[in-house]
Amino acid sequence: MTEEISELVKKEILKLIVIPGMEVNDIPDKVNDKYGTKLDTEQVMNILSDEYLKHNLDLGRRLCCRF
Repeated sequence: MTEEISELVKKEILKLIVIPGMEVNDIPDKVNDKYGTKLDTEQVMNILSDEYLKHNLDLGRRLCCRF
């Protein structure tokens, strides 16, 4: 089941993940309640990994470790 997730939901997930103490397992419940979606933890992790790869957040670590 491939379901397109709107940009609004993706932004909400990114807002929730930066909250201190927020567990990844709690994010689908909060998003599902607010937007009426049917997300699960695996879909949230896929969105987060896509954002990680898209913005190349690992660049600083790789530059640092070369020296």
